[in-house]
This record gives sequence, C-alpha cells and structure tokens, in this order.
Amino acid sequence: MSVLIKNATLLSGKKADILLQEGKISKIRPSVSASAEERIDASGLLALPGFVNTHTHCAMAILRGLAEDLRMEDWLSAVRKKEKNLSFAQVRAGALLACVEMLKSGITCFSDMYFHMDAVASAVQQTGIRAVLGYGMVDLGEPGLRKKELAETKRFVKKWHQKAEGRISCAVAPHSVYLCSAELLKQSFHLSKEFGLRLHIHLSETRKEVFDCLKMTGKRPAFYLESLGFLGPSMVAAHCGWLSKEEVRVLARHGVSASLCPVSNMKLATGATAPLPEMQEFGMNVSLGTDGAASNNSLSMFDTMKLLGLAQKNSRWDASIAPAHYILSAATEGGANALGIKSGRLQEGLLADLILIDMRAPNLLPWHNFQSNIIYCAHPGNVRHVFVDGKHLVQDGRLAFIDEEKIKDEFISQASSLQG
Repeated sequence: MSVLIKNATLLSGKKADILLQEGKISKIRPSVSASAEERIDASGLLALPGFVNTHTHCAMAILRGLAEDLRMEDWLSAVRKKEKNLSFAQVRAGALLACVEMLKSGITCFSDMYFHMDAVASAVQQTGIRAVLGYGMVDLGEPGLRKKELAETKRFVKKWHQKAEGRISCAVAPHSVYLCSAELLKQSFHLSKEFGLRLHIHLSETRKEVFDCLKMTGKRPAFYLESLGFLGPSMVAAHCGWLSKEEVRVLARHGVSASLCPVSNMKLATGATAPLPEMQEFGMNVSLGTDGAASNNSLSMFDTMKLLGLAQKNSRWDASIAPAHYILSAATEGGANALGIKSGRLQEGLLADLILIDMRAPNLLPWHNFQSNIIYCAHPGNVRHVFVDGKHLVQDGRLAFIDEEKIKDEFISQASSLQG
C-alpha cells in the first residue's frame, strides 16, 4: 500500500509532501512526484507523528463510570470485584471499543497490561492499531500461582509476539512490587532478557505503596527493584508519582522510561505529581499514559498532555516548567523510545504511524504557537486522518475498515451483562 499526502503543514510551519510506502515514511520533501495507490490533499491539515500511549488497561473501558468518586482503596475494591467476573467476551468488547476510541483520537500505538490478553490481541489484530501487550502477573508470594503466571506469560508471548504483520509486540508485565514476590520480579526480568521484550510495571503510584515497601524491604520501591537487578533500559515504569529525587537519578542511570499518567492520578487523588523536572535534569526518558478508562475516564492523549502541563506548572509554582514542545515529544517520540518502536517522529525510514489534524477548527485558531495549540487547545475531534503502518485507518474522522456501529452494539450488550 502506498499513500501520497500532498501539501501537509509540519510543526515547523513549512509545507511538505509525505510519501508512505511498505509501512514506512519513504519521503518527506517540499514536493514529491510519485505514483501512489492513494493520494490525499492535506491542505489545511497539520501532520504529526501518532501518539504513543505507554500505559493503559484498554479492556477497562467496559468498567467506565462504575466506581466514581471513591477513595483509592474503595475504588480498587469496587473494580476488583467487577474484574473477577469479567468474561473473555467482555474483555474483547472493551478492548475493541478502546482501540476505536484511541485510533479516532490519534493514538497509533499503546502498551497494555491486563488479563484475557488473547482477547486484547485479537482486538488489536482486527482494528489495525499497533500495541505492546503484556499479561499482568500477580503471585501474592504463592509459588504455585507464580509458576502459573509465568507459564501464561510464556504462552502468550509465543502465540502473539510479532504477529498482526508485526504490529503486536509482547512485554513481560509483573503488576507491581506489592502484588509480586521478589522471585517473580527476578524471573520476570530474566524472561524479558531471554525473549528481548519490554518490562512493564506499576511503580510508586501511591504513598501507601512506598510506605509498605519501606516496611517490607527497608527500601523505597525503585531502590528495591535495583537490589533485585530488575532495572534496565527495557523497563517502562507507570505512574512514578511518589519517586524521590535519588530514585529518579537511579532509574535514569539504568535507562528506565517513565510513563506518566496525570489524569488517572488526579482523579484517584493519589496525592503527588510526578517529579518531571528531576526526570529532565537526569535525562530520564519520559512518556505518557492514559491508564484505563475506569480511572481516567477517557483514553485521550490530548487530555493527558494538557493535565500534565497544568499539574506540573501548578505544583511547582512555575509556569516555565514542562514546556509544550517537551510534552508533545513525550507523547510521541518519548513513547516510541520507551516501547522500542521505530516511530514518534516524522522522518524518512521510520514507521508510517502519523496523524493529520484540522488546522481550521475554531478551537485551534490562530496558530501563533504550534506545540501549545496541540497541548492546550486540541481535542480528539480535531483528528481527521490516522495512518498506522502506512494504512489509512481513519479517514475524515471515520473508521475506514471497521464497522464501528457493530463494535458499539456488541460493547453495549456486553456492558449490560456485567456481574458483581
């Protein structure tokens, strides 16, 4: 499949033609003369790399709105009660709807951790989005459960890694330091090394997690993981709200990527703002995640970018913190770097994962500052076209190859049958 995008506007304000061939960006030039199977007039459209959502539980879309205005511990209890009864069909319906929501809002790749992951992989395969998927392991210190969880991860990896024309990659995903034993964490690290996979884990999301880790191990979570030999450049740490400055220094030294989830953290009142200035100071790779729709409650990277900027500026009493260009980079290139995906920039030779945004939308005029407009003004409705692997998945705001109404009907049916 080849696509020629004519007369698009770049973040620099300059116009360019973009040629997509064999799943990659073949050319970006002021003018490209080439034959292509599809030709798009992108006059009045801004070209951006697709957003990369580095932490979510996409099937939780089916739980959206079910545990509202609850304290964190009560929210967890309510959600886990529902999750115990979720069927394969319900997880698949939730994942399908989430993929639709993400695609239409400009997310071209996401990283997911949950259960019934075959259902999530099936949704990714059907919708055409790109994903890094991990089975969320929990052993609670029980050797028998640990063996079972590791076996499920291996099975899932062998079945799905590099499937769906290479759009699906797998990760090793132990849930957290408080739900996983030291032995499970060690074996998870070795498993990721053996298969060459990413490690995906929740880290320092709450103050309770930090205090419990101190009580149990005598170390803060990041130092505890370091003592287990768990840290490395394959690791993506979600949340990172309660990291100390020294923990940031250690994580950065080991090449760990952070996935910041400001919307979920603020909605659940976790009480901290991730130490972004320190992450910048020590050169830590930063990416962004929406978390699941049960705690966000959307899967919008626009919301995530805006809330990140506002929270950082407000908490540090300094409006110069978290400049717009840095936030946009975290949502694109930072995410691609975290997941080991060759995308995140509009550059020849990289994956053809990109979006086109309506520059004439009233909420985006005028264009005095391109990055600021995207961070603080834009919303999912401004996304007009989405390409993943060079395929034109969203055309003029509509899904091109997927029956969205059928997906919504099935989702509503499955959501209405929730138990617990």
